[in-house]
Amino acid sequence: MAASLSASSGQPSREPQGGVALPPSAEKIQSKFELSIALTLSTWPALTLAVQNLWGGPESSEKRDWFAGAISDLIANTPDADVEYVEEFMLQVMNDEFDVNVEDGSGEEVAAKVVGLRKLTLQGDFTMVDDMYQQWQQTQQNGGGGKFNFKHVEVGEHEGETDWDSDELEEDDDADVEMGEAPPLVKASREKLQPKVDEDGFTEVINKKKR
Repeated sequence: MAASLSASSGQPSREPQGGVALPPSAEKIQSKFELSIALTLSTWPALTLAVQNLWGGPESSEKRDWFAGAISDLIANTPDADVEYVEEFMLQVMNDEFDVNVEDGSGEEVAAKVVGLRKLTLQGDFTMVDDMYQQWQQTQQNGGGGKFNFKHVEVGEHEGETDWDSDELEEDDDADVEMGEAPPLVKASREKLQPKVDEDGFTEVINKKKR
């Protein structure tokens, strides 16, 4: 099953011959929710910064794709997951996969948005998801490239991501969102190198080793 990350928001509601709109199908509800996760992650500055700087390694972008599918599966397997539960999972992934500790409170905000969107989509209310998608489209019209592939996988698995791939979100990894002031992230196991001044007042140059 593929999540529609294209122009699915413009599809009309199903209508029987009597003209009365039927409730959205379970497939459409799931597709809209998965779309909302991908869009939400694409605008999380902490994750965007980690992807841009390859803090998760050369496959940082692919890890973000996996991240979206992992959140979807987490909630599917734990329907009563609350904001705290989702936030804890997300922060753990950021630490384990991107070697980053998020300490700006944005994890709670993103988790709350995901949980809220889950409730709305289950009620058949896609207004917020569609608005997010339209905003994303507007961003692309103002200049974009690259793509954001949403891959549905089982939580905790990085291999066998072949269940399905989403349609492409044409967005450049170097311009996912308008980056304002950088969030206060703490790179785990990475210390900022300070210039070393010798007794004669000369600054020694220290080269940072790459991982």
